[in-house]
Amino acid sequence: MKRTAIAIALLGAFVLPSYPANAHQPVVLLNSDTSAAKGPLLVDGTVSFAVRASFTKPGEKKAFRAGFKAGDQLSVQLLIIDKKPENKLKSSQLPTVVITDPLGASTSLKISERTKFFEPYSSTNYLYLARYTSTAKEGTYSFVITSRTKAAVTIGVGDREGVQGDVLRGQVTPTPVVSATPTPTIAGYTMEQVKANNSAQKCWSAIDSKVYDLTNWISSHPGGAGAITSLCGTDGTAAFKGQHGGSGQPASRLAGYLLGPLNK
Repeated sequence: MKRTAIAIALLGAFVLPSYPANAHQPVVLLNSDTSAAKGPLLVDGTVSFAVRASFTKPGEKKAFRAGFKAGDQLSVQLLIIDKKPENKLKSSQLPTVVITDPLGASTSLKISERTKFFEPYSSTNYLYLARYTSTAKEGTYSFVITSRTKAAVTIGVGDREGVQGDVLRGQVTPTPVVSATPTPTIAGYTMEQVKANNSAQKCWSAIDSKVYDLTNWISSHPGGAGAITSLCGTDGTAAFKGQHGGSGQPASRLAGYLLGPLNK
């Protein structure tokens, strides 16, 4: 079952995922996610997520957070796709991952393997680099990924299947994780802020009363960059629905770029 969870999660991280994502949610780290405080919060870190981090040069940082209850299992895997350039890089050239617990103690993932993993859904080969498990403390863990050269990695977090996990972006003040359903609060964004981010270099759009940073989607949108740049700085609800209707794949991909709610 664990390999099934990773397989579906990896599919979501590297190609347009099928919907619903269920527990195997892809999360794409944005260029603005340079610290744990700025990065997304996985509200329940026991749910299976595939967090994608791509880098273009050495020294870049991307980060995220995950919430746990005391006694939860902390389950983390570091993986790369089995193709160039990643699979030709030495371990010393691949990004580092540092996990910091709620009390400030840090653990660095040690690359100790290159175990092949065939993902049947997209007929793609991956490599496990590191796997780490421990008993979680109560609170929020931070995950900081630092590049050492151009590369992309996926961090698998959690192993609980069959539930939809929540991902929050923006100024998040999480309630201490003391129940199965935490209720963090998150500040929203104004339409004025959306309108100010109206270029290919910083592209925000409001869709269905939520604000998304679509900057990283411009270059990877299968329908061409123009379809995304036309949404920059606008309420793109009508355009997005008109193009995709109820299609699950674009909606699931869109969710990976969520910043937070639109304040009206």
